[in-house]
Amino acid sequence: MTVALAYPFYHAPPSSPCEVTASEIAPDRIIGMDKIVVASGEKALQLVKQSHAGSIEHVKDVAILHYMKGGGKYLTLWLTIYPDATIAKNETEKMAEGMRNWGGSWASNLREVTISDKKVYRTSSDNVSHYFWADRERVFYIVPHNFTQAEIAEVIDACSCGGGSLN
Repeated sequence: MTVALAYPFYHAPPSSPCEVTASEIAPDRIIGMDKIVVASGEKALQLVKQSHAGSIEHVKDVAILHYMKGGGKYLTLWLTIYPDATIAKNETEKMAEGMRNWGGSWASNLREVTISDKKVYRTSSDNVSHYFWADRERVFYIVPHNFTQAEIAEVIDACSCGGGSLN
């Protein structure tokens, strides 16, 4: 089930063709799983728009990625790049507020937790956990399947440590 969040979005294209893209800065491997780029750039943005209400605001780039390995482990990662850390933080807060306003399990299960020294939002719907957080000018949104809490912390570390500032 996808959630349609009621907050405005607007897409701004990357300001320079030399900038690093979201799919490039996503970790190549996360806890032994290789990166599979599902969509990036405008195609990824269109897929994101299909599961959200409104338009997307301030986005420089976005990528949708999968990581898989045996034992039923599967991770989906949405990585969005914003012009700066303040906008990324504000957009993360808007996402949390949008879930609160949407209601249902998205709102009732929404918690702010600390994982790997990061302020992370955790929610769930249909018994599937979702985690999202801002790190510098990036917002990460993950859906891990069959992961332990320790593995989720490793994923957050791997995402947050990847690459330097894009500005």
